[in-house]
Amino acid sequence: MATYDKEFMVRYAEDELTEEEKRQFEADLQKDPSLAAELSLYLELKATLQQRLPQDATGEALRSTLSDLNKIYFEPAASPARRLPAIRWMTAAAAAACIVVATVILWPSHNNEAAFDRLGHTEMISTTERGANADSLLQQAALFFNRQEFAKALPLLDRAVRADSSSQLALFYRGVAGWHTGAIEAARKDLQQVYNGESLLRYEAAFYMALSYATHKNTAAAEEWLKKIPAGTPVSGRAKELEDKLK
Repeated sequence: MATYDKEFMVRYAEDELTEEEKRQFEADLQKDPSLAAELSLYLELKATLQQRLPQDATGEALRSTLSDLNKIYFEPAASPARRLPAIRWMTAAAAAACIVVATVILWPSHNNEAAFDRLGHTEMISTTERGANADSLLQQAALFFNRQEFAKALPLLDRAVRADSSSQLALFYRGVAGWHTGAIEAARKDLQQVYNGESLLRYEAAFYMALSYATHKNTAAAEEWLKKIPAGTPVSGRAKELEDKLK
């Protein structure tokens, strides 16, 4: 199996590879779930910053923070002794993501549609532990989902749900992709099922249910779903911003 350092993955995420490098890397991503998981972790951090950065001095400061995090957690170390083992690297990167998210300041938008799109942006991170068919399909779907090619991700997510109807990840991301492509009723069915379950994604599902009603100007229904999201949950910040925009 081909090996790639963190710098190479950052170059891929920043679209700095040659076409040949990109084709080879994406082919290897299909065959190596652990490589795909490492890339997804970096993309999650990058997307979290991008979806919330204002175009002002605060934004510039946070971009600088991302650059510093790249140097600490993603660029190759100067010596082998400073290289982070995979588990330590992933733990450190996840911790860095939490720190950055905690410092982000949400900015107002005068365009509700654009604001809804921004609030609805998320990165797909799929499980790689079991090696089952559904997991393989989720990895393939994630490549399209994270490029916002939701119409291409949907068939793979459909297959993942058929392969494992209990997969809350597959249902949740199929619901989100359905919302992005305008398949609202199907999306709500998936998201409702996730909310009714015991998944850690249930409040994320409630948020996207609220968002689906907000984008169709059904403020009352959107507000009812927002009430289901407890304070202090990972999505409560976005829920509060959406609630403010509905007033």
